[in-house]
Amino acid sequence: MEVKVYVPQLVDIPNEYLPALVQRAYSLLTDAARDEPATRGQLVRQAVRDGLLRQFDSLKNEDGSVDLLCEPDGEEALEIKNRTLTLAELYDALQAQKPAWDDKLDSVDQFDNDATARRKAA
Repeated sequence: MEVKVYVPQLVDIPNEYLPALVQRAYSLLTDAARDEPATRGQLVRQAVRDGLLRQFDSLKNEDGSVDLLCEPDGEEALEIKNRTLTLAELYDALQAQKPAWDDKLDSVDQFDNDATARRKAA
């Protein structure tokens, strides 16, 4: 007898990959499913498809699907500030957040611009 077993395991997906994962997971949905809430499973399965979680490569099927569940009782919707989001809304929310490294780049650019302006004035 063969029995498929799902074993709980924690995985880490770097935050900088989330917008791209969300966007690609959204593009795989049918029109009817695009209004459904976003789930952790959608993001993790997309990360497996993209090769970010190589330890799960054996769960990829020939048709491009990934045989993986994140919650044994069914996919739970993702929430931000107690609000359920679709993948499109999640993508928009992630785009609206400015990463901390952007601030550092802005200050480096400003320093470069100030230094260039001082050189030109001299």
